[in-house]
Amino acid sequence: MATEGLTIFGKTVFDTLFIDWRIMVITAIISIILFIVGMYIQLEKWGRGIPEGATKSYGAWGALKMIIGKIFEKGIGHALEILILDVAFQRRTYRRRKLEWFMHILIFWGWIGLLILTIVAAAAEFAGPFLLNEDYTYFVGVWKSLELPNNIFGYMLVLGIIIAIARRLFSTGKDVQARNADIDWILIIGLLIVVITGFYAQILRGDVTRELIEAYPPTFFNNITVMFHEVFTLLFCVAYLPFSKYFHMITAPLTILVNHGGE
Repeated sequence: MATEGLTIFGKTVFDTLFIDWRIMVITAIISIILFIVGMYIQLEKWGRGIPEGATKSYGAWGALKMIIGKIFEKGIGHALEILILDVAFQRRTYRRRKLEWFMHILIFWGWIGLLILTIVAAAAEFAGPFLLNEDYTYFVGVWKSLELPNNIFGYMLVLGIIIAIARRLFSTGKDVQARNADIDWILIIGLLIVVITGFYAQILRGDVTRELIEAYPPTFFNNITVMFHEVFTLLFCVAYLPFSKYFHMITAPLTILVNHGGE
């Protein structure tokens, strides 16, 4: 069993992880690279058209520049208004279909909330030794303080997924096509795997006080369920995102911002 974390400039990080830091870091790097490649491919697709009066297509970077320019063409204040009301709180969806709005809020904020907490925890991992000159106990304290909000966002995501499944199983009229949207089911099943393995991993972790790796029971470190959850979550929620319909979590807000809200 690995008993040490990663040492950088005399400071040690990842010394309280539940899986080998090498597995986590390699998976994270692969996921981030695939995400960036996927984003570039999507931007390249958006930039293939030739605008009126132009002699060549935008290309990936031109498309990105165009998107940013459109978002802020009416000023930062207007862009923030659209971001808060139409993206964060989805007022347009609320006006049309209340249940769909509720489902989207649960899934969107459940996913975003867990993402933000993950970033906070990762920042605390490095802030303790490098900025505050603290040992591993600083990260452990931050991690424990995030348990409640992690649970809240996790349950929000579960409830949103349940509503999404129910809508697809019992949809009628025009919505009946949702039943046959295989990519939707892939996303729903993938998110279910993330949250179910996440809650189970949390139950397993709840029986062990988070401390240095060397103090963990031999059968606990690199537990296959915990390892699967960490690896699958990175690959599905990061690497796979730009290549799936799940990408609408990025494209939909961008479309709303570019169009300045609309009706």
